[in-house]
Amino acid sequence: MEGPEHGVYFRGVATNKEIQLPDYWTGLVDELSITVHLTPIGKSCVHYVEKIEDNKVFIDCPCGEIKTFFIVHAERKDVPKVWLEYYPKK
Repeated sequence: MEGPEHGVYFRGVATNKEIQLPDYWTGLVDELSITVHLTPIGKSCVHYVEKIEDNKVFIDCPCGEIKTFFIVHAERKDVPKVWLEYYPKK
């Protein structure tokens, strides 16, 4: 994906309260840049992130039934930041 950073993502389906991030993420991403998007499957229920630690995303929901698509984005820390330049057509 193209954007103003060197980003990585991890996606899937969660059916329990922990999303285990890939082992390589600890050396690859800036932990402070991690964002998580959750989309419930089947019925409306607000899934939310409780915390992110130990290379895991801990999630919960008030209905008690974890069933959600997830996508986790983060910025790479092993490469220099992107410097964007835009040159409009003349």
